[in-house]
Amino acid sequence: MRKPNAFEWVLLMMGLLCIGIGYILVQAMAYQYGFFSVQTSAILLLWFIFIACIVLAAVNENSKEELRTIIRQQHEELRMLRVDLRRKR
Repeated sequence: MRKPNAFEWVLLMMGLLCIGIGYILVQAMAYQYGFFSVQTSAILLLWFIFIACIVLAAVNENSKEELRTIIRQQHEELRMLRVDLRRKR
């Protein structure tokens, strides 16, 4: 089981901050202009896009970490195969 790195912690804090501030801004726009106005729709769409970008960055970081683990395992397996091949000669 691996521990989250610093980038993942920063991403988590950014995500929570984005959700909180975005919710407050959407509520303020909905109160000021009405929920079905163009301004509220635009800020809601931008909020969802920003959250999606943060989620995609977290998924990308997780994939990178998993790929590093797989590469290490393949490297170790290749090393064992080389040793085994040298023994057979």
